[in-house]
Amino acid sequence: MVPSPLGVLAAMPEEGQAIKRALVSAHTQLILGRPVVAGLLDGHQVLLAISGVGKVNAAISAAALKNAGAAGVVLVGVAGGLGPGVRVGDAVVATELIQHDVDITAFGRPPGYIDGVIAGGVCDPVLGDALAAAALAIGATVHRGCIASGDQFIASPSKSQQIAQQFGAIAVEMEGAAAAQACRQLGLPLAVLRWISDAADDQATTDFPAFLQQVADKDLAVVKELVAEQR
Repeated sequence: MVPSPLGVLAAMPEEGQAIKRALVSAHTQLILGRPVVAGLLDGHQVLLAISGVGKVNAAISAAALKNAGAAGVVLVGVAGGLGPGVRVGDAVVATELIQHDVDITAFGRPPGYIDGVIAGGVCDPVLGDALAAAALAIGATVHRGCIASGDQFIASPSKSQQIAQQFGAIAVEMEGAAAAQACRQLGLPLAVLRWISDAADDQATTDFPAFLQQVADKDLAVVKELVAEQR
């Protein structure tokens, strides 16, 4: 079952603008210094936070959604594709997320871990399945797997290959694992869907902004499918 009220998290205005425009009776609250928009989408209460880019922004905005009353969070937006067969325009729904730029290996810890715990987390399986089903319902090609996050825009074939091999990641972005870490500590179910905008290679800086303009309507369509499953 999709939790209600549903919190929606997006990093950039382009990723959440269609959802924001679609909310009825919307009003904005400032919570933990972050704007949270509350409104109705097809008669269902939705809480929307546009976090800004990066891990810290995502973690604070996830906490703001929790404080606003969200019973679960879906993070939507774009990512670079890493896995074989993961193509521009496809959707990746995370099974788990890890921060690829966390590194205390000097103390014998595995990369991406802090004190033996993954810097990220496993996504809620029920909400993840619902998110994947929503993407399939709007005609997306959906992949499931690990998404890596870091405070870096990856635009290098060698770096993207390293992240894919080291973490088994099939997509890379800048927010999801931090949101997952925050939601795990807050006891808040989380699922993440990323539309593949580029191949995280030397064409990424061109491909990413071109695809970004297409993603808002996709995000709205997925969230509408999700809230339709609420009871």
